[in-house]
Amino acid sequence: MNHQQPDTKTKINYGIIGLLTVLFFIPALAAYDLESIESVTIIGSKEDARNIAGSGAVISNDDLQKTMDTDIHKILSAVPGVFFRTEDGYGLRPNISIRGTTIDRSSKVTIMEDGVLVAPAPYTSASAYYFPTTGRINSVEVLKGPAAITQGPSTIGGAINLVSTPIPADEFGGEVVQELGDNGMMRTHAVVGGDNGTIGAMVEAHEHSTDGFDSIANVGGDTGFDKSDFMAKLRYASDNHELALKIVDVDETSEQSYVGLSQYSFQQNPRRRYGMTQHDVMNNDGDQQSLTYKGSFGNFDVVATSWSNDYHRDWFKVDKANNKKEHGVSNGIDSVIAAANAGNGDAQGILDGTKSVQVKLKHNNRFYTNEGIQLQISTDIGNNAITFGYRDMEDSESRLQHYECFDQSAIGTNSALYTCSTGWSGSNNRLRETDATSFYIQDKITIGKLVLTLGYRSEDYDKVENRWKDGAPTRTVPDPSYINKKSSGDYTTTGIGATFDVNESLKLIAGFYQGMSPVFSGDAEEADNIELGFRYNQGTIAVEAIYFSSDYANLVGTCSNSSGGDCEAGETFSGGEVDVSGLELSASWVINTDGISYPLAIVYTSTDATFENSFSNKDYWGTVAAGDDVPYIPSSVLAISAGFVTESGWNGYLRMADHGGSCSTAACSTYEKIDDYSYIDLTLRKSINSNFDIYGVLENATDNEDIAARAPKNGARSQKPQTFKVGFSYKF
Repeated sequence: MNHQQPDTKTKINYGIIGLLTVLFFIPALAAYDLESIESVTIIGSKEDARNIAGSGAVISNDDLQKTMDTDIHKILSAVPGVFFRTEDGYGLRPNISIRGTTIDRSSKVTIMEDGVLVAPAPYTSASAYYFPTTGRINSVEVLKGPAAITQGPSTIGGAINLVSTPIPADEFGGEVVQELGDNGMMRTHAVVGGDNGTIGAMVEAHEHSTDGFDSIANVGGDTGFDKSDFMAKLRYASDNHELALKIVDVDETSEQSYVGLSQYSFQQNPRRRYGMTQHDVMNNDGDQQSLTYKGSFGNFDVVATSWSNDYHRDWFKVDKANNKKEHGVSNGIDSVIAAANAGNGDAQGILDGTKSVQVKLKHNNRFYTNEGIQLQISTDIGNNAITFGYRDMEDSESRLQHYECFDQSAIGTNSALYTCSTGWSGSNNRLRETDATSFYIQDKITIGKLVLTLGYRSEDYDKVENRWKDGAPTRTVPDPSYINKKSSGDYTTTGIGATFDVNESLKLIAGFYQGMSPVFSGDAEEADNIELGFRYNQGTIAVEAIYFSSDYANLVGTCSNSSGGDCEAGETFSGGEVDVSGLELSASWVINTDGISYPLAIVYTSTDATFENSFSNKDYWGTVAAGDDVPYIPSSVLAISAGFVTESGWNGYLRMADHGGSCSTAACSTYEKIDDYSYIDLTLRKSINSNFDIYGVLENATDNEDIAARAPKNGARSQKPQTFKVGFSYKF
């Protein structure tokens, strides 16, 4: 297994190969009609979603075009049972929960692109520091309930599959999207390619940048990002067989910080950062390659994929805001914020830049790999639709981090960076690796109006950790206490789902399934889950209501740099038994009158997620009493969308979302509460002709400034402010 960062030469080579491939094949394309070549899906169409054994949703490309969202959090607001915690206002580092799973870094949700796991190291370190660029995604699928047992490793809440842009169906075609907006925002998305029925190819480029909406106190500077994404696809089809190559290359520089605000600072100016965060920056880059084969052999359909992902990130950020522990204040940034919230004036002065301190920054430097093969075989035998899946993969996390410091003066100025006396010591550099094998079998049995879906999944993984002695950047001297520190897991889960067609419009839904989420060390997280509900579809009216419940035998929290607390990234902490239950409601309908259509939709989720036992765990969970709420799971989420579509090409959409209150910890003290917050987004679009559209988008139209999160590091974070952008899309 290669644990090294992909070099620039390799990346350039991939780009050249992709470009030459397109230039070589496009002239040879003949004029054949062909439906769009879709990327790998786990549900399919909206109609398919209505017939699965359990709940699920498909957010189509048409849906995405209505609002032109680039933030995955806002896109998922259209799906009941999905919660999120905003962090940077742009969705760069998503924090997603499905049906009450732990929200931090989306680590308990199976996230895929085109059916392939995309977390940097799904078993070793599932935190989603890498997330596919939402602005280039063609559609989004969310799978919950018993059917999600086919999409592991984490199967308690569900799975999200992001479907990439398909190869244009015509012999030559593409699209260009260009946006400009507030805070120096610019986004360019371009796709070009073609298909003749035998050979298809495309290249796609996505560039997105902004100066950011926060200011930096005392010293100034940008707080935005610059992210580039390149994708190339090559496809060959012959009779009942298809072979597709996909290459993705991504680079990002984000001037983002882990440091939020004390309550006092938030009240003074919710959209600023402390001067000590001047040097905070995330640099990351990665590349992905996958080769997928699709074939039909009589009554058997086969999909096989081989893939390899390499990802590197270095998040250079404030670690100790008061490194020498002066002024009677502890040094951890979360501790300083907590002290300021408790009324400590010296702590607030450290944050404001009126106290002279040494600030210590850490290079949270990581190299990730994951590679493997997966196979899916499906067939129909009588009334049985049987699917078998197998995956063999390995992943790794290699940590090589060190520190730098600067001196903050009593007038808020910062010195140049210098090497701290600690150097490479105290950095807990390590290498973690996991080998994992999984398989599942699902049988969908049709008995008249009744459809039973039976599922079985097996997860088997072996993990090993080696840690290196401090003092040198070269990992050559092992720490004797961590030589080949091993753990393993072998878990099986089962599930059954049922749908019953009462009539052509009404479908009843019921299901029971076991869920599991692996952890690097210790016992996996496990839960028994049920759902009951119905779907109603009649003409332009669609209604769905689902009751869900998850009975956790062992809720597991995994320490990350974003979670706060006095713990080491990667450590796991048991939260014991937890009960999660809730109600998911969604309704949509279209009113047609006088040549104008008025689409309306409502999505609502009510959730109760509570600890069943009392315990104290100061390093992660804190002090927990039976009945306390699980952090960051809101009591309710409501999203309403309404719009109009005219025959003259004008259309507009309004989206209102309201997030119920939650807490950043189970204890939920005064400065850990997150009250209800809401926002309204508006979109107006005009189709000039069949190929050319212009549009404008106003986010957070009322410019609400409520606290949306108190993490990472216990600091308050505001919603993204009122932001306007204009753009056009041109198809050719």
